[in-house]
Amino acid sequence: MMLMHHFCTSTATSISASPDAQEVWRQVVPAIANNNLMLMHGILTLAANHFVHIHKTDSDSVTLHNYRTRGLYHQQLGLQIFRHYVQNPSEGQSHEILLTFAAVLGMLTFADANNEPQPSTFDDALALVAVLRGKQALWRSGSGVSPDSKVAAAFFDPPPPESRGDLSSTAFALGELLAVAADDVRRKSIATLKAVAESQTGSEFRMLGTWPAGLSDEFLRLLKLRDGVAVKTLEHYCTIVDSMCHLWWVGDVGKKLKAAIQASAVTG
Repeated sequence: MMLMHHFCTSTATSISASPDAQEVWRQVVPAIANNNLMLMHGILTLAANHFVHIHKTDSDSVTLHNYRTRGLYHQQLGLQIFRHYVQNPSEGQSHEILLTFAAVLGMLTFADANNEPQPSTFDDALALVAVLRGKQALWRSGSGVSPDSKVAAAFFDPPPPESRGDLSSTAFALGELLAVAADDVRRKSIATLKAVAESQTGSEFRMLGTWPAGLSDEFLRLLKLRDGVAVKTLEHYCTIVDSMCHLWWVGDVGKKLKAAIQASAVTG
């Protein structure tokens, strides 16, 4: 009960800067979770992680440890159910519920990266993108959620303009990069990210998830080989991530990973 209370009174309004999206997370998602164990485990995991984040300087170590343990417990149980439904689509779990749980996993992926005490590396940036890309089937199919859906605002509603960082210079730089890209593999990836940087209507989830979800195997191979154009594209993605740093579950991830990419270019 404590975790659910924390989710509804605090966590839900911290997930997005969009008031409509906040209402979805505060009212609609908990109501759905009351009848869906997977989603219940998901929001309780998020609540535990959020509690630790906001109380890490004013709570004792035992309390923080207990919340971390409870969060991990709910995350493991939720993941077991999620994997079962992904592997058994014929069982008919609601796509909207799967997408909402995938969004929770995405937030946890960023939060874990933000909480990592060790300095970030280039491999950390690759790992983050790979994890987000692993949910590509669900991220991509987000367009299948009806605008009339109860959860639509959580995925479609853009945050207020004042909460967005200015990405015009990023979009311009991606345009320059697109002009020198040598093949369709590079061009497609750059063009997708450029569209994200230029977007004024996308939700935070679309801003952060669209590019990783669409990456091809060939482009990932270029990243692993540290191809110059591919690495520069990844660096621009980190700039977009950093524009969302006001969200607790994003924090300094973009800044830390961008610094790691730039450092690897110097030493590599």
